[in-house]
Amino acid sequence: MKEVLRFQFAKTGRAKYISQLDLIRCVQRAIRRSELPVHYTNGFHPHMEAVFAAALPLGMESIGEILEVRFAEPIEPEAARARLQSALPVGLELLRVYEPVHKMGELAYVRYRIVLPSEQPELLLEQWKQFLEQPEILVEKKSKRGVRTVDLLPQVDCQSAEAMEQAVKWEWCLSVGQPESVNPMLILTAFTQFAGISLEFPEICRLQLCTKEKTEFF
Repeated sequence: MKEVLRFQFAKTGRAKYISQLDLIRCVQRAIRRSELPVHYTNGFHPHMEAVFAAALPLGMESIGEILEVRFAEPIEPEAARARLQSALPVGLELLRVYEPVHKMGELAYVRYRIVLPSEQPELLLEQWKQFLEQPEILVEKKSKRGVRTVDLLPQVDCQSAEAMEQAVKWEWCLSVGQPESVNPMLILTAFTQFAGISLEFPEICRLQLCTKEKTEFF
């Protein structure tokens, strides 16, 4: 039994429209309802020691989210999972609970699955190849420091691309956190502009959080 546990959870269905701030509040309420012995910080305004590994962009599903919780006393992982799951709303499912292996600072990449509907998937796949053959892919990126121009090309690690029936499916491994985070919608927007098509109803799912070696983050 350990005082710190990590919960891998899925955020799917209607839950993908819960913002990160609302997700934090939702999980905190669920922890309180579960009556788990979570640890609180000291001081005038104690707060629950429950941390999410990386914010998921609004409108995206995930099967690889991570929540780390510090408990005030040891608790069995399966008991913690069962009690917390019973208090969570539909769309948030705890997949496994385990003792932390990597430090939070070791999180560096995220794997995504992207499905883009298309009436001509073979053509779209060929346009994707041409898109990546450009010497650079310059886009304007907004951040807290303002708007700046960045080259997306070095940041696109496309691990697979295939034409399906009425769609193209990709798997990308993109950086997260410092020094650079890449939102898959930024890539999709640049690509659809290049291909001269409208960006409608993409399905984006976060599959896994990874270390700088692009191995699974535990």
